[in-house]
Formats: sequence, C-alpha cells, structure tokens
Amino acid sequence: MKNLVSILLCAILFSCISDADIQLAKSEKEICLNCLLNPVEDTIVAWLSYSRSVLTSANFEDIDNADVILFEADSLAGHFSKSDSTAWNLLYKVKPGKRYKIEVEVNGKTVSAETTVPLEVNGDISALQVYSYRFDYLVSFIDNIKEENYYWISAKGYNQYKGEPRLEKAMELSCNYLLADDFNRYTDNSTSGYQYYYEDYIRINDKSIPNDSVQVQFVAADIYLGDGPQEVFLFSVDYNLDKYMKSSLLMEENDLWAEDIPIVYSPFDVYTNVNGGVGIVGSYTGISKVFTKE
Repeated sequence: MKNLVSILLCAILFSCISDADIQLAKSEKEICLNCLLNPVEDTIVAWLSYSRSVLTSANFEDIDNADVILFEADSLAGHFSKSDSTAWNLLYKVKPGKRYKIEVEVNGKTVSAETTVPLEVNGDISALQVYSYRFDYLVSFIDNIKEENYYWISAKGYNQYKGEPRLEKAMELSCNYLLADDFNRYTDNSTSGYQYYYEDYIRINDKSIPNDSVQVQFVAADIYLGDGPQEVFLFSVDYNLDKYMKSSLLMEENDLWAEDIPIVYSPFDVYTNVNGGVGIVGSYTGISKVFTKE
C-alpha cells in the first residue's frame, strides 16, 4: 500500500508552486501545506514551506517555528514534529469514514484544512493475458452507497531508457469504458484493440454509474511486462484530493497547449482547500496488485 502514495505524490508537487490567486509580482509569501491521509499508514507526513513564484528557481523556504496540529472530529489527536527541511511527522493511524483537520500556526497566523477519509474499497484487480507480450487488466469494485465516491485507476511499470529499465506511471490506459470522466479521454488509433484511451488515469464519479457494480478492462501503454513487473491501482479519494488531481492534470494539459499555441494560453488555477494558505490536504483508500510475466 505504500506504493499508493508514490503514484499520487507525482501530482502533489504542483501545490507548492501555486497558481491559486497569487500574482507573480506579489511579494507576500503564502504558507504551503500538503498532506495525504491513508488509514494503512502508521505515520502521517505533512509538508510545510512557504510558496514561491513560478518564475523563480530558488529552493522552497523552510518553516521552522510552526505548531502543526491534527484534530479528529474536533478532538485533539496530536502535534506533529519536524523531521527534515519541510516534512513534519505524527505517529497516528487515521480511520476510514472519520473527519480530520490539520491546523498550522506560524508567527500568529493560522492556516487549516479538512478532509474526510473515504471508506475502504471493496474491489479486485485481475489480469487477462490477451497477448503473449502484455496483460489486459480488469478492475472490479462495488460502489459504496453510503458516501459519494471518486475513483481513480492507474498503473505503473517499466520501460527502457538508455538501455536500462525505468519505473514510471503508464501514460495512457486504453479502454472501452464510457462511464468514466471524459476530460482526458481521446480516440485510440493504436493497435490496442480498444476504441479510446485515457491519459494518466481513469476517473469515475459514482454519480455516473447506473448501479453499484463496476468493471473496467484496460491495457496500460508505454510500460512493458518484458522490462519488469507492473502494478495496478484503484483509489477512492476524498472530494478535495479528487478536485486537486483533476485540476492538476488540466493545468498540465493547459501548459502543453501553451507550448504549441501560446497566443491562446491562459493560467489555470490548481485547486486548494487550505484556508489562509495554499496546498492540499486530502485522503484516500485503495487497493493495488503486482503482476509479473512468467
């Protein structure tokens, strides 16, 4: 389950270089707070620093004199302690379905953010060897009707880079499933055998599915079983992390448009739920499974 964190953290770096209502010429620094809660982990890690302009290459400025506090349903759960330049740790195991608040006090200023940890995922991941050189994966799950869910499907594996295997996230997931969010869906003109592909993730809002049972079959592009094992992920993320992840992907797409057609470029704000500052405090549950070629 710790690998679930790594595939989510690829997006979280966006929140320190914030586009959320911060003018480039503005000299005032914002407190940047990032933290993901997961009930599998015994230790909560929060990252705390000052924001910086997108135009600078300077390092993020450290915050030393902070009081970082966790509340569980309005009750004090503990105080974080600093572990390195920007990381703050708290030995505490969060619970599915519980509401949490992180509050940071720095020089008389307070920033805070809340998240409700999703309930555990009821799902399964299996592989269908359609061809000898690849697996087509089948992700099945039962939607939890007790809460509004935002599901994200992804995979990571290996490809060759300068003659050596390199671990990375699949860039495309080829699939015929049409009830997923179409914000990153495109026509698949490859030889995958599927009609569409989704960039980076398949996102499913449970409001879009007609019943509580979901099956999604796909093949992961740009990673190869011959280069090493592959891991498939199914996340259930809270409202805040869902909005953050989607806005980050849209910002990345917007930046690519800026390179190709700069005259139509306009800034795209990345979602933040940190009151008084910037960043993201979210939570998730999920399952994953590793597959290897025999």
